[in-house]
Amino acid sequence: MAGLTALADSFHLTPHEALSGVFGSISLAAWIFLLVPQLVENYKQGSAEGISLAFLTVWFIGDITNLVGAVWAGLVPTVIALAVYFCFADLLLIAQCVYYNVSNARRARKASELSAQSGSSEEEPLLSRRGSENIGLPGSRRRSSAASRRRTLSGGRRDSLSKILEEESKNRVWLRNAISVVLICCAGAAGWVIAWKSGVWRPAP
Repeated sequence: MAGLTALADSFHLTPHEALSGVFGSISLAAWIFLLVPQLVENYKQGSAEGISLAFLTVWFIGDITNLVGAVWAGLVPTVIALAVYFCFADLLLIAQCVYYNVSNARRARKASELSAQSGSSEEEPLLSRRGSENIGLPGSRRRSSAASRRRTLSGGRRDSLSKILEEESKNRVWLRNAISVVLICCAGAAGWVIAWKSGVWRPAP
């Protein structure tokens, strides 16, 4: 707070004006990067199952009306540019969701058709192999039970290892998200400083 007060004094601003500018700039940066994590996550997963297209459509309609209102009211060019950016980002997210939904549905339909065609031929060796496991020399059942115990132990070790790796990945995701939030706040504050020094931003009376 003391550093912000000194910065405001050097710029001939009150602390309230400086805080208002910084918070407004951080809010602007957050809105600009709002859809970027979702776009990246959809690309990494190759799916958009958790997103409602109806929600995105309503959001896009709101951004369109915001752009029309900004143009008709003759607002400053930065507001109009941001409204255009929001519409573009909404269209990009909607296009990504439609693409992944259609491609995944087509892939699932092809996989179901292939499994339906080759289902009978694939089941026969499995059934015969399952029946042959119970037939063997004396003592084979003891060996099979020992092997099953070993498989159970190794499976338990793999489960515990997978749990540890899952917890570590969750911690990494949390840390990455926290760093992203801090970077957005820093970018917003830096944007306010640049806008103030260049004369783009001035406190309104």
